[in-house]
Amino acid sequence: MAPPRRPQNEGCPAPGDGAPTWRARVRCAWRANRARLTASALVVLACAVLLPREREAFQAALAATANLFASWQFAATLLPGGEPLISRYTRFDYGHLPPDLGAYTRALTVLWAALLAGFAAAQGAVLAGAHLSASAILAAEILACGAVFLGEHFVRNARFPHHRPISLRRTVRAVRLAHNPAARDGAPG
Repeated sequence: MAPPRRPQNEGCPAPGDGAPTWRARVRCAWRANRARLTASALVVLACAVLLPREREAFQAALAATANLFASWQFAATLLPGGEPLISRYTRFDYGHLPPDLGAYTRALTVLWAALLAGFAAAQGAVLAGAHLSASAILAAEILACGAVFLGEHFVRNARFPHHRPISLRRTVRAVRLAHNPAARDGAPG
């Protein structure tokens, strides 16, 4: 039988008790996420030991890992019972998810997951010995991701003119709000 779990916020200042110090916030975060942080640190350490020492391979390994992680962040939200990541961002932008944007935001989440997985595969090809440059693939990725990010704003404004125009500033605000721990399980803040 597992030992009883201690409440996550035990010993942490309540939200209304004034602003906790930086040290208190770190202590509370450590107590609340001790197992996850320890596992993450061990994974990072194992990855550091296993990384290749050559510059090109090292760069490709880092880029492939980052792309796989980012792709997984998008793809995991597409599982049954989950809310697609772009749908979540849209909900935080509008205060709710307009019904006509549901399929669009799901498809956009699939697009981002596939795009990032494709660039991870390209970097993996560099690791497998293909005659490609990790730096060139990274440059192409930056251009492609920038074009998709900016182009999506134009497509959404053209396809859904009845919704208020979307802007880069509002998108960044919605993403920031969606990743705010206080709003993580609740409605838009």
